[in-house]
Amino acid sequence: MFKIATYLTRSYISVWLGCVFGFLVLIGLLDSLANGGDILANGTFVDTFRYMMYRAPVIFDRIFVFTLVVAMLLVYVRLIRNHELVALLGFGISVPRQIGLLLPVVLAASILSITVINYTMPPAVRALQAWGIGEYKIKNVTERNPLWMEDGNRIVRAASRPGFNELGRLQIFSRDADGAVEEAIWADRARFTNGEWSLYGIEVLPIAGAEGEARKADTLPDEMAWDTKQTPASIARLAAEPRDLALNDMRNFREKGNSGSRPSFAYGFWYLHRLTRPIAAIVLLLCAVPIMQRTGRQDNGDRALIIGLATGFIFLIIDGAMATFAASGGTGVLWAISFPLALFAIIGLFLSLRTESLIRRART
Repeated sequence: MFKIATYLTRSYISVWLGCVFGFLVLIGLLDSLANGGDILANGTFVDTFRYMMYRAPVIFDRIFVFTLVVAMLLVYVRLIRNHELVALLGFGISVPRQIGLLLPVVLAASILSITVINYTMPPAVRALQAWGIGEYKIKNVTERNPLWMEDGNRIVRAASRPGFNELGRLQIFSRDADGAVEEAIWADRARFTNGEWSLYGIEVLPIAGAEGEARKADTLPDEMAWDTKQTPASIARLAAEPRDLALNDMRNFREKGNSGSRPSFAYGFWYLHRLTRPIAAIVLLLCAVPIMQRTGRQDNGDRALIIGLATGFIFLIIDGAMATFAASGGTGVLWAISFPLALFAIIGLFLSLRTESLIRRART
């Protein structure tokens, strides 16, 4: 049994790594071609490969669950075509035992994927934001999509981001201990140089003690120091999409009162979504193994492969739809995460029991 488990593990690892490499290269090339105009307008042909390198962790985050499924199916296609699946069943290795043999390597691959994504994607996204290319153009902070930040006793609103080290059209509201606004500051832009922020084009309106009295904003000198704990890197995390962050940042931003470009429930959803991907891999393994039980003389695994791929696509479509609803507040976080997992777990258990029953009936 140990030798069979080792053989299946080695087969799965080699197939999975090949799938990951192939998908990353293919999708990376298509992505770079789609943004080739922006890349060549601001750089050279070599920058295309730099863009692909930065985008690789983001693409991997989007596809790694599907690569796990494809690897499962291709391992079984190999077993079917080499008539090894018949031998496994002949040795009494049932569908549940086959799932158990593949479970450790699938679980390890999913955990490894999450770890790689957690440490490589956030710096890659920050590099793309600094570059201002493709969907990560710096101008994604706009008047229609402003960035709100809680900075000590102040609330800050930025309506543009002309550069990685700059913010534009700022509004800064200083509050007292009770939360009442004491002062409002408007600034045309803020620039981060030598470890400090400076404000330019400043107007200040004192509000404390006005008691309904009309007051006029005072224009200050062109430059003023802005004392804040924020840095360009922290602002990049705030401006990034929730799913592009590390787990620690997601956990921090989902807490009530912490800043972020999206509501706290969006960060909470993507935090739990990433943590539950190993469970998703196990659920899809539960579906894939019974689908691939093809032992006929003329079976080559192609039809089962198509059915397995369709099952994986359907799971991703349902999971993506629930993610859209949850991230926009249309449904509860726990419901959005658990529904696809529970649905396909039930389907996988049904297929496993049905397939095992058919195999036993065929033997008798």
